[in-house]
Amino acid sequence: MMGIFLASFFLKNKDQPILAAAIISIGILLLQFTVWISLAPIYRSLLILLILMSWGIAIYLATQEKNLIHLPYPKNWVEASRNWVIQKINASIPNKEANGFALALLLGVKSDLNKALLQAYAQLGIIHIVAISGMHLEIIFKHLTRITKWLPRSRFFLGLELLLVLWGVWWYTLMAFASPSIVRASVFFSIYFIGKYFGQSNYTLNTIAGGLLIFLLFDVKNIESLSLQLSYGAVIGIHLFYPWSYKFLPMDNPILIFLWSNLCISFSAQLSTLPILLYHFHQMPSMVLVSNFILVPLSNLLLYGLFLLVACPPLFGLSYWLGKMLEQYILWINTSIRFMDTLPMSSSLSIEFDQIQVVLYYLLLWMLYRWLSKKQALYLVYAMAAIVAYSLLKLFSHL
Repeated sequence: MMGIFLASFFLKNKDQPILAAAIISIGILLLQFTVWISLAPIYRSLLILLILMSWGIAIYLATQEKNLIHLPYPKNWVEASRNWVIQKINASIPNKEANGFALALLLGVKSDLNKALLQAYAQLGIIHIVAISGMHLEIIFKHLTRITKWLPRSRFFLGLELLLVLWGVWWYTLMAFASPSIVRASVFFSIYFIGKYFGQSNYTLNTIAGGLLIFLLFDVKNIESLSLQLSYGAVIGIHLFYPWSYKFLPMDNPILIFLWSNLCISFSAQLSTLPILLYHFHQMPSMVLVSNFILVPLSNLLLYGLFLLVACPPLFGLSYWLGKMLEQYILWINTSIRFMDTLPMSSSLSIEFDQIQVVLYYLLLWMLYRWLSKKQALYLVYAMAAIVAYSLLKLFSHL
């Protein structure tokens, strides 16, 4: 990925497949060289790092005018499934505002979504709620694995479980128009479950990096996507900082544990995505933590209800009454959003970040993580020294 990033800065935007093939071939020979020749661990690590970077450059060179991989899918069957779900939502939730919100949340259909309401979600920093994402796939993944766990634990049935779970995850992904956010989540779940099937260790950062690499193989220009940067930034932030923030305040009450866990997830995601937002938009929603703390659990509950509505058989008017309850619940949530948007403290804070500040922020964040994980105060000293040095440079630059 570093190779792709560097190539995007210094190389021309033109396919060079012969050069890309040569770079990959040389890299394979060098990898074999590391097996034959005894090298010190640090030199072996550096050589492997350079080889991986060169392969990133090769991917960039081979994918400028066309994608490296194209995959067909059963378009007619997917569209038929999607239309059936839309028809059921239309029949069960007739209110236009509630219907548009339900379709946006469940399938990513935003054509009937209220634009003013969407702006209110953006103003409060919770626009991700109406984006198809890993939250949806987590529900499908969790329940599919609960169903398949009753299968015998033989190799054959474990393989059958793998196929069923991957089929369910990717079928829903295609039904939701395979938007970039849900494709990223699908790739992540697929790598995790395939690795689990083959007995591999589930180191999360490797899974994240593998998913990002696969995503770039389809279109290398995805590395410039703001949604990709925010998505992976949030996932990495949650992975690195959620455990430490969650353990900061031990609790026994299950309700408080749920609320504290949700707050820690929101805080960790905001911690790692803040410089990206400030660099691109030069502002930050002032109520982002409060709005995420309140509305993410409510939207999760709504998502469970919508999945239940889709699965509900047309017997004894169950779909009708469940649809009515969900309709009122959606309208209540939207009313709450409009109220929060009118509060004086809901206005965004104007803060601008330049490239140097973004790099410094992530450097400080890395030092903070090292301090938390290694329990070494030296990293905290480094962080404070970097802040003081930057502050002095800014001070004297304005004199």
